[in-house]
Amino acid sequence: MNSLSARLVAAFMLLSVLALAVALVVTWRAVKTAAEGRIREDLSRTLEAFQRLSLATQDRTRAVADAHARDRTFKEAALTVNSDDSIAGLDDGDAELEGIQSARDIIISADTEVFGWIEKKASIWALFNVRKRLVFTHGDDEQVGNTGNGVPLLDRALHQDSASEGGGFVSELWSPAYLRSLPFTFVSGECTDGSKDETPCMREDDLLLVHAHLVTTSGGENSLEQPVRRPIGVVLTGRWVKKLLWENAQEQASSGATRQGDRARFALLAKDGTLATFSDVPEQVRKRLVESGSTAITSREAPIDDGAHRPREDDSQDEHEKNTGRAFEVLTDDGLYLVREAVFEDVQGTEIGRVFVMRNLDAEIEPILTEVREWMLPTAVGVVLLAFVLAVLLARRLSAPLVQLEAAARQVRLGSLDVEVPVRGSDEVGRLTGAFNEMVAGLRQRDQIHGLFKRYLAPQVVDELIRHPEKAAPGGERRELTVLFSDLVGFTSMSEEMSPEALVDVLNGYFERATAVLGEHGATLDKFIGDAIMCFWNAPLPQEDHAARACLTALRLVAVVDKLAPELEARGVSRLDCRIGLNTGPGVVGNIGSRAAQDYTVIGDTVNLASRLEGAAKVYGTRILVSEETVLASRGTVLARELDLLRVKGRQLPVRVYELVDVAGAPPPAHLARFAEGLALYRSRRFSEARERFLSSPEDPPSRVFAARCEALSLQPPTEDWDGVFSLDTK
Repeated sequence: MNSLSARLVAAFMLLSVLALAVALVVTWRAVKTAAEGRIREDLSRTLEAFQRLSLATQDRTRAVADAHARDRTFKEAALTVNSDDSIAGLDDGDAELEGIQSARDIIISADTEVFGWIEKKASIWALFNVRKRLVFTHGDDEQVGNTGNGVPLLDRALHQDSASEGGGFVSELWSPAYLRSLPFTFVSGECTDGSKDETPCMREDDLLLVHAHLVTTSGGENSLEQPVRRPIGVVLTGRWVKKLLWENAQEQASSGATRQGDRARFALLAKDGTLATFSDVPEQVRKRLVESGSTAITSREAPIDDGAHRPREDDSQDEHEKNTGRAFEVLTDDGLYLVREAVFEDVQGTEIGRVFVMRNLDAEIEPILTEVREWMLPTAVGVVLLAFVLAVLLARRLSAPLVQLEAAARQVRLGSLDVEVPVRGSDEVGRLTGAFNEMVAGLRQRDQIHGLFKRYLAPQVVDELIRHPEKAAPGGERRELTVLFSDLVGFTSMSEEMSPEALVDVLNGYFERATAVLGEHGATLDKFIGDAIMCFWNAPLPQEDHAARACLTALRLVAVVDKLAPELEARGVSRLDCRIGLNTGPGVVGNIGSRAAQDYTVIGDTVNLASRLEGAAKVYGTRILVSEETVLASRGTVLARELDLLRVKGRQLPVRVYELVDVAGAPPPAHLARFAEGLALYRSRRFSEARERFLSSPEDPPSRVFAARCEALSLQPPTEDWDGVFSLDTK
């Protein structure tokens, strides 16, 4: 893997494998999603088919009940179970009870389907009269005359209009617990292993779908226009839900409503939370069905207290949405189950429970995914082999120019910027080669600029601009700075005495030594102005001791001039001296100018005052004049004496100025103490005494200046508001 070709092959193979893996994953997920979507759609269709078949079954049951109610034998028995006097409350009900007993005997002796006998076996069947008194029940044929109070289904049936769309036919789901709480025996005792096929027995793990059918008379005339039907009683019939679910599943399979191999599982939930399922359902699913269905029933329908049907708030919802219901998922140990839940209604459209249809998604998708895996593996192997062949061919095509680029890059890394790689073609490799050549040319140009500008700018400025090119744009930042201006005294006379060539030679020698001093103390050289130097500290690099550095630089520049002066005198040139002004304060520093021409410099009042102090040094006969801010910021690094309160031209506020004498710790000259005494007398307006004190130091130029000033003020005293400030009218 050391060669470029090998690395390219490895890279291409890696990309190919990754692309193949992504394609396989996408295909896998697409197949899985499609299969899952198909199962969800089938689940919806299965639930819709179940709903249709359930309603059809109830319609058939109602039709059979209507047919039975019209049977002559049934009519004869039913007409005897009601007494008009008992209904009106005119007797104690004995006449009605005799009619009930007579009807019971007819029912037992008839032994027909009309009275709930199926193939000579009793079914779940009961008859009540209009006062809800039990006429007959197969659950216990000895129970006669019991009142069915507290059975809402009877109330709903008796309140139905037999001429309505439902025809007096209503239904409910009853759990075994509810059956035991009835005031009559509708279903006999528990089923045994040998009696599970006997319909009337109690099934603990099932629900009973109970239909109540209002039986009426066939006629009579209440008026000339309309016949009147009188209610006779209510017939209750029941079927166990599991048997109903099994029959529905068989009917769906035979009618093609479900696909071959459909593994849908059904469940019904009664309003009291009892769940009946057809086929095995995991316990986690059962709990979730009960929870979901109970919540839905509670939120959809208020309790019925008078037997009348209550329309739900969402009766206007789309029929498809009502039939297909809502879907959710349940994760079990057997896999992920998809469940769809819907309302289970009677023929009146009243919700009597919830119906669920569910399928094990993982179990059904796994065979499909197995088939996909079987063709994916050989396909993936073939694609990888093809990718390897293509990768080798492509690597050989790209390796030649890339090898050249690698060799050229190695030369650039070693410092050679004269390399140039031939460009072959206009493809990506050709453009990369051209970009490489442009990059090398740019590096070559940057080195040239770096070498050129280091002659004019401080090296740290150049380095800072290279590290941060954004600082090369016009603009600046505000900083605390110390600015120094230095000027040669006697340069004009010297320029008259020397040829231009000699003058330039002298200046170059001076600037060479001066810039060395500036570099030693971290100064940023701003510019040369003829024989003058402007520089500053604390930019572009921060320097906490910038004022101290500036003061030490000023002292060293004076030493440079003192050393250069004898050399010039030996060449017959007048003696040189220098004046220096220092000031510390805020200023704006940065690349000032246009994009075509700009300087890294500093501007502001701090710069102007430093320039004025350099000129003011001539007034006092000093070599270094500094502001009070610089002295304070130098933190005792140098020995300085206070000279005056000075108001320079163009500035209203006076500044306290000092002469820089020497470094801190050097023995102070004797005249410094005498000058301080004279300055105190001067500011106290004791000009004669001050003059005498200044005249005691004739070797000190500032003392001579102040002696002359005191003499003038003695002859013409200042006004009473004199504050000791000396105003300088010239620059």
